[in-house]
Amino acid sequence: MFRSTLFLAFAASLAAGSALADEFQSPPAAESLAKARQAQLAAARGGVSTAAAPTVEEVGDADSFGRGVKWLGLMSGFAFLSTDCTPPPGEPADPNCVQLNPAPGFTTFVVPDVAAITLPGKSAESLLCHSQTPVTSVVYANNTGARQQYRFQLLASYRIESEVLQGLNDPNTGDPYNGAIEIGIGNLVDSGYLEPGDNFVKQYTQTRACIGGMVSRRALVDAYGLTAAQARQFFRKPITLRMTIRGNARMVDAASINVGTRVTGD
Repeated sequence: MFRSTLFLAFAASLAAGSALADEFQSPPAAESLAKARQAQLAAARGGVSTAAAPTVEEVGDADSFGRGVKWLGLMSGFAFLSTDCTPPPGEPADPNCVQLNPAPGFTTFVVPDVAAITLPGKSAESLLCHSQTPVTSVVYANNTGARQQYRFQLLASYRIESEVLQGLNDPNTGDPYNGAIEIGIGNLVDSGYLEPGDNFVKQYTQTRACIGGMVSRRALVDAYGLTAAQARQFFRKPITLRMTIRGNARMVDAASINVGTRVTGD
């Protein structure tokens, strides 16, 4: 999975302290092929049943191997960018509206808790997966009288809450989890140049689906420092997911952002 240096810097700045979801590093190919060959030879000699559980080296994700997919829930969050978020008289301010800084200023936005779901305990065995699709329309405009660079970047992050994470600390930083970890799933990065008087609309939509997942039993142990027993318990307890929409914009006149996420498990 390719990410540009620009996007990595963007993700780090927007989701400091958060991991990027759907990251996955396979074992070296030579190691995987050698392990598979050893299993085949052992099976041919009758030493190992061909029905034996596969290893990580053989299939990449041994915990979920052979399990069916479970449909677990759906989230849909909205945010809006505008040069004026003033509500009509008598109406409350829209918490999902972000007022843009005047051009050519740069606007960084964070719209928290745009959607949330809670999964009952034992909803999945070892993995929560995502199919995330943003549907975003952005109006770019240059009324400054000079050539300007435009930029629009979008990232959805998810706060994953579980009582199992209470009292545990991040092994990398020592910071307490306080009952939750946060991961980010990148959506898009777009930039270019606007000549004086340019005005146009772009629509973005694309889907990212699972790979390493939002959270897995293996990641809880390898990346988050849980014991194997704690990682098993994590999936036996209720799990709450909260979505936040993050990003930044320059030379944007307005934007409508919808991020829809289907959650599955094993």
